[in-house]
Amino acid sequence: MNKNKNYPVEDIQLLSLSEEEYERIQEILGRRPNKLELEIFSILWSEHASYKNSRKWLQKLPTKARHVMVEAGKESAGVVDIGDGEVVVVKLESHNHPCAVQPRLGASTGMRVVNRDIFSMGAKPVALLNSLRFGDSVRDTARWLFEEVVKGISDFEQGFGIPVIGGEVFFNEAYNTSPIVNTMSIGVAQKKELLFGVAKGEGNLVAVIGVPTGKDGITGDAFDSGLIPDAETKSISFDQMRDIQSEVNLYKAHQKLVQENLLVGSQTIGGQGIIGALAEMAMRGNSGIDFWADDVPLREKDMSLREILISQTWGRLLICFSPKDEDKIHSILKKHKITFGVIGKVDNSGKLKGSKDGNVEVELPVKFLGLGEFSPVYERAVASQRELPEFIKVDDLPEPDHYPAVVDKMFKSLNVSSKKWLTQKFSKKIYGEAASSRYPSDGGIIELESDDKALVATVDSNPAYFTSDPYNGARISVAEAIRNIVCAGGTPLAISDCLNFGNPYDPSAYSDFTEAVKGLSDACKFFDLPVVSGNVSFYNQRSVEGQIIPVLPTPVIGAVGLINDVGKHTTLSFKHKGDMIFLLGRSRNDINGSEYLRIIHGIEKSLPPYFNPEEEKKLFVVIRDMIESGLVRSVHDVSNGGLFFSLLECAIPMEYGFDITTDAEIRRDAFLFGEAQGRVIVSVSPEKQDDFVDFMVEKEQAFSVLGHVTRGEIRIDDESYGFVKELKSKFESRLKWWVEGKY
Repeated sequence: MNKNKNYPVEDIQLLSLSEEEYERIQEILGRRPNKLELEIFSILWSEHASYKNSRKWLQKLPTKARHVMVEAGKESAGVVDIGDGEVVVVKLESHNHPCAVQPRLGASTGMRVVNRDIFSMGAKPVALLNSLRFGDSVRDTARWLFEEVVKGISDFEQGFGIPVIGGEVFFNEAYNTSPIVNTMSIGVAQKKELLFGVAKGEGNLVAVIGVPTGKDGITGDAFDSGLIPDAETKSISFDQMRDIQSEVNLYKAHQKLVQENLLVGSQTIGGQGIIGALAEMAMRGNSGIDFWADDVPLREKDMSLREILISQTWGRLLICFSPKDEDKIHSILKKHKITFGVIGKVDNSGKLKGSKDGNVEVELPVKFLGLGEFSPVYERAVASQRELPEFIKVDDLPEPDHYPAVVDKMFKSLNVSSKKWLTQKFSKKIYGEAASSRYPSDGGIIELESDDKALVATVDSNPAYFTSDPYNGARISVAEAIRNIVCAGGTPLAISDCLNFGNPYDPSAYSDFTEAVKGLSDACKFFDLPVVSGNVSFYNQRSVEGQIIPVLPTPVIGAVGLINDVGKHTTLSFKHKGDMIFLLGRSRNDINGSEYLRIIHGIEKSLPPYFNPEEEKKLFVVIRDMIESGLVRSVHDVSNGGLFFSLLECAIPMEYGFDITTDAEIRRDAFLFGEAQGRVIVSVSPEKQDDFVDFMVEKEQAFSVLGHVTRGEIRIDDESYGFVKELKSKFESRLKWWVEGKY
């Protein structure tokens, strides 16, 4: 380091910049930056804006496919062609840190953010899914966070009118005080109406639309207050976080502009404020923007250029348009009571040049900002080679002597209990009698208005599979997401991921991240499924006995698929007494990674369960052809909780029971509660049983007869486990009782 250079060390540290980065900024500008420019670099070189600590690894993900129109990292959301002139727009996003402080408002705001990413591209949002993680269920903090997050999700769903059609919830002490709240939004658009976040065409104008800009997310002078490394953690006012109606109005007005073909580009204004949105639009358009703050609609008087540029006021967009359309655009926005202010003009300079009151205070080259091609990209240190635990042999553990008692004890785990109490909080009034609400499927069904096609979506990631091996945990998460799409009768189209990890400067946490990305990449390449969008959330961590440790690695996998005929989508419910129950795939003497291992034997850390990608790929084809041939009444994959709880989920919707026989070659606890992958339960009518068996033999697919559907009793190996109504009550009440503090 050249000690003769006059580095403003305190300023740099408060802005989370290194001295090396400050030196690089001087080289880029050819001069010393002023304080505002330095703060802008800090914001746009944060992980949240530039992915500087993750971009190298994200580039390893497969993003291209024939049907992919917009790849991951290119726009606010990914886009996939679904034929007939239609596209699906999808994005999975995190809002973890705000939810740890203000869970209700944080959850609602997070859904607003990801939803705006969808409609800013001209799409109509049609469905939402959530992936949630909370701490140890015995803690009141976990209960409070859970209740408040659920209220926030419900607030947004009801306020905006988009149904929550699916999701997952897990509880683990690794998330104490640091919840994970991820939301996937799915939209549909006509291909011809698809819009990109671009500012291009010399002389075209840029305007800010939406609610007036206030001092939201501004804590005073950054050099006095400091900045948290993750830009999403800045404080936001309660009023504007609650204001969902402003988002609805903005959506309706924006859709009108799209339909009238009045926009060149559109970009959501997020955590990096107007300056971040300007940088993204100029970067994508390979252009520059001369912008001024004088005409930005303001909620508060006497705001400085800095405050205007970095404000995090939600409910705003930047739009680019031709000057000839300005009056028409203004008229439409006025009818929808949306504020409008022209703030810039596109040029070919490749720079952002900003002023207020005629004074130029910012002049920065676009390609060095945010996701620009010359922004910094780092590879952080990783821990030494990971030592995996030994495979836990089921025969080394005592076998239970009374299995109904095992079931009763496992019912106390929130991780295998029914989430019906939660789903009843969502979408009934909005979704009505749609396909997904009549009978449950392994994926959420989204019916399209134009024809018989439907979308199917899921989010998947079991935290127990990441306690020791993030690589295989990520591969399993991808496979399970695909399996859910296929079991619902769909063809997988694309993946959106949300990668939740600890501090990237912690070698152990960064090693978890890199291993998970390798697993995600390898699985997506193997199954030929592109990643079209996603998000990275670092700094998810908690304090334990004075030591800061990361949460469990939590890469959440969202998948979307297509069903060509919604009338043929499959459900998981048993439908007729006497139907035969078959298991596709092989059971294993494996209880690793299972909830059974944790609850009954008290072992928290183990390898993930058995997984064979070749077997999975073959199984996906067999399931697809089996459904297409009309051979089965129901289809449900074996996942969390093992075979018993998957069978119970099949039995409960129409209150049928089941009578099955376990495999003599597999120990009974491994057979019933092991979570070995690549298994699917199907029910078959007696008249189609022979055809089904012939089909399986022809396909050379491993399968076995489990038993048959009963009127209501649940029997295993001639032992009664009770009647389905009794078990249903326990299974569906556990979460409700916990929320009410009764359990």
